[in-house]
Amino acid sequence: MDILIRNINIDTDIPGIREAHGRDEHWGSDQACYLSAKTSLENGFFIQVALHGDKIVGHAEWVISDEPDCRFLYLGLLQIHEDCQKRGIGSQLMETGAAYAKTQHCDFLRTMPGIESGSIFFYQKNGFVQTKDSNSTLKLKTTKKPPQNAVPIAQVPFAAVKTLPLVSGLYQQASAHIWKVFNTQQEYDGRTVSSFAIGDAYVNIGAFLPTKRAVVICWSKQLSPMLITEILAVGGSLGFRHLNFCVLSAHVPCFADFRYNMAKTHDVFMERRL
Repeated sequence: MDILIRNINIDTDIPGIREAHGRDEHWGSDQACYLSAKTSLENGFFIQVALHGDKIVGHAEWVISDEPDCRFLYLGLLQIHEDCQKRGIGSQLMETGAAYAKTQHCDFLRTMPGIESGSIFFYQKNGFVQTKDSNSTLKLKTTKKPPQNAVPIAQVPFAAVKTLPLVSGLYQQASAHIWKVFNTQQEYDGRTVSSFAIGDAYVNIGAFLPTKRAVVICWSKQLSPMLITEILAVGGSLGFRHLNFCVLSAHVPCFADFRYNMAKTHDVFMERRL
């Protein structure tokens, strides 16, 4: 197939992008898709579409995660039209992403494939290898103790991505991507997100309501028992009974003084060095 890959034009490409996603399309309307793409572009995302003639047959969204200890290009979304799969379009989008990453002085590409979809084999074919990183999801009970130092804020500032490690919420393995997921909600997203500053740390607590459990996203210089205690108090004040912390295994000892349940499954992270 003759494929042209170019940057997104949000004024003309939205219907074609939604069609390319087909049954996996989750925006729900052209306006929601437009606002999502617009917000992503405003926050530095690299978005491309693949065209066969005038038809959009592929869509990819990348974002640079310029984190305190590394700089990489994260693939947060890749979709090929179901009628055009297994024709090399995904691989072409991979190569344009890699070329862009090199111009931006990134060290590697990173993504989190869905194991159940079998896409791990696609990424292996395109030069990705599974990393040695592992993470754990810990479920903790909230407390009724009132928060002492938490200050509500409209959203976590994007600057936190570049200055503070992401110490909880690492299942996306890309600080910039998960910031967007929790801090730029759109009309198709039914999740409720509350944001707080706790000392030098920033926290998102998000959940699809009604539920008694929420997810913790936290940027901080370190994950300490004191910070965890305050987050549990904040979660309790919001009406949640449990909070899920997804952390690198190296941070699990920070929870030694707390009772928690640990999930048995872990996410797969893959990288391609440039």
